[in-house]
Amino acid sequence: MYLTRFLCGAAALVFAAPALADHTGPTGVGSSGGGIDVLGPDTLEAGRLALGQQTTVTLPQDRSDAELEALAAQHIHAHNSDYTLGAAVGAAYGVTDRLTISVQVPYIRRDGLREGEHSHSGGVTTNEVFPLGSVSGFGDMSLLAKYSLAGGALALIGGIKMPTGGTHSHALSGERLETEHQPGTGSWDPIAGAALGVPLGWAKLDASVLYQLARTGAQATRLGDRLQAGAALSHRFGPGEHHHDEESKGRHEHQEHHHPSWDLFTSATIEWEGRQTIAGAVEAQSGGTALWLTPGVRYNSAAEIALAAAVGVPLWQDVRPSHPENRVRLIVSLGKAF
Repeated sequence: MYLTRFLCGAAALVFAAPALADHTGPTGVGSSGGGIDVLGPDTLEAGRLALGQQTTVTLPQDRSDAELEALAAQHIHAHNSDYTLGAAVGAAYGVTDRLTISVQVPYIRRDGLREGEHSHSGGVTTNEVFPLGSVSGFGDMSLLAKYSLAGGALALIGGIKMPTGGTHSHALSGERLETEHQPGTGSWDPIAGAALGVPLGWAKLDASVLYQLARTGAQATRLGDRLQAGAALSHRFGPGEHHHDEESKGRHEHQEHHHPSWDLFTSATIEWEGRQTIAGAVEAQSGGTALWLTPGVRYNSAAEIALAAAVGVPLWQDVRPSHPENRVRLIVSLGKAF
């Protein structure tokens, strides 16, 4: 049953796609924690490989041109888009039974990007909304290492987000877009965190926290730090229904059962993003906090493939006006271990 559980993790490539910014946040391949956006403490057995893919579509609250112009009049360069799509592929490898390393590469796309601008020239003040067009490209690669402690109930996580994504996309006018709108950031960002798993007999409770320390990247821009934390509760139906009890006995005592099963899960996650700075100047109206509830379902096939889908809704959000608030987040993932 451990391999089946790991497949769930291989599918959870993107840990809580950011609610506020235009870039993917800390990631983890090979550790779902029962949900689709919470990491678990599981690690791969030595020599095991897992591959996965996840697609996330976030729909923002629509803001009219009049609303963006009103914000521009307050010297707030607010923006809006039709949606943000993040499609990620990744792989994880068990270096030892306790140590797993993972890598993930995201692809980002946004259509209908618009931004309000305030200008003053010749004694005349204008507030306009400019269409920036579509932005797409590969984002920054993330590399994580997870080390299991306390008999597999706790894991420490550390890694780095590397500046591999594009930072030279241009608006319809031909002007280079600001770094917050680019697929990549141009910065090396350390990542640290931990994951915890608690078997409850009838279900499994997992919790995780990750912190990404933003560094200065392209165009002298330092995007805000990010904190992502959450807890997920999951229950399995079908053969292996009591897999949470089996797992608690130890990874080497399990027996793999190649039978299809279903997991129902729900997670509550909080996502915080700090203010960004450009050339040392802090943008006071950037960043914010959002609390998400994400229920979903996962199918585990007899061929040891895991397919999951979930819908995230914001229960509460305090997003500063440079970014739009969120309406809904749709997530589909697929994973397989070898």
